[in-house]
Amino acid sequence: MRNSLRFIAVASTLFLAATLPAQFKMAVGPAVGLNLNLHSGSDLPQSGSGLGLALAGEADMSFNKSLGLIASLYFYDARSGSYSMTESNVTYDVSASVSYFQLEPLLKIQMQNSPLYFVAGPSLGFNLTGEGEITITTPGYTFQGGSRTQKQTFQNMNARFELKAGAGYSFPMGSFALDPRFTFGYGITNVQQNVNWKIMTFQAIVAVKFNII
Repeated sequence: MRNSLRFIAVASTLFLAATLPAQFKMAVGPAVGLNLNLHSGSDLPQSGSGLGLALAGEADMSFNKSLGLIASLYFYDARSGSYSMTESNVTYDVSASVSYFQLEPLLKIQMQNSPLYFVAGPSLGFNLTGEGEITITTPGYTFQGGSRTQKQTFQNMNARFELKAGAGYSFPMGSFALDPRFTFGYGITNVQQNVNWKIMTFQAIVAVKFNII
């Protein structure tokens, strides 16, 4: 009986040693993306939009053939936007330059026998920049002091929390994989404290991933 238990224990250990490395895989690499940002809120005169750059590093972990995790660290994630408005026959261009340092763990669901996968999860961002600019574009009009442009630094910026979902496709390229992904991020928190101003983002990002496990 004791020999049988010893045999089962040894066999189980060998089985786990053989199967776990085969199932768990990890790939890491840089990623660069483009954001289409949609600004809205009752405290904004009107909705705005803009493009922004995203720079990140990713770790793509596969626990088995269908389930994994993509953990991303965004060193720079721009969520800028702008709009134009007219008041008393004077036209203004209003722009906001906003960027974040972000942590993003996304659940990954891999389609069977396909490079296609889906992702969903939270994203937490910490403010890097927050600046606004208003420019008068109507000839003959200026702000007090003669300037046509006013700038400001936003105060009381919130940490950013959003829910993100989307899909990606992995292209094996020999020693690495090219991994484009398209997601939508729904901003939960306001950009500034006590200001009804949120940002929704469509993001197209491409990662170059190298297998390390």
